[in-house]
Amino acid sequence: MTREETKKFIMGMQVSFPNFKIQDGLLSFTIDVWQDDLADFSYEEVCSALKGFKNTSNSGFAPSVSQLIDMVHQLKKAPNQLNGNEAWAMVYKALCNSTYNAESEFEKLPLLVQKTVGSPNNLRAMAGDPDFNFGVEQSNFIRIYEAECKRAEFNANVSNNAIR
Repeated sequence: MTREETKKFIMGMQVSFPNFKIQDGLLSFTIDVWQDDLADFSYEEVCSALKGFKNTSNSGFAPSVSQLIDMVHQLKKAPNQLNGNEAWAMVYKALCNSTYNAESEFEKLPLLVQKTVGSPNNLRAMAGDPDFNFGVEQSNFIRIYEAECKRAEFNANVSNNAIR
């Protein structure tokens, strides 16, 4: 990204996230730091990462540079693979109908999401849990799901290298 693109991006962040404020007198320094950190990426990649962040985060706070870089890598690495929040959204939707229909809801989930959930009985148990804590379950699920994704990617790379 060029300095002008970085400046435009930061101004867009201030519009998108009202709590993202640049301290008086630090705009030029902030642009320089962000431009240095994001120099390896195109403006389009960083804007796509910001859009992905907005679509998956419910914090209301602007992303850090490292969160944007992570999102760029996620978008590059696996454009067809769900990220953790998207996978959790599918699980949560399944949970809403899993008290009596856990098996059919489980079958609708993608394979990696199924591996993360474990079994239809786990869906049923979460759906019927009176002490269900959304935030805790979400963070645990995302952590395990991302590990499953890395394991699947590693296994795919090993298989591809063995074929060569």
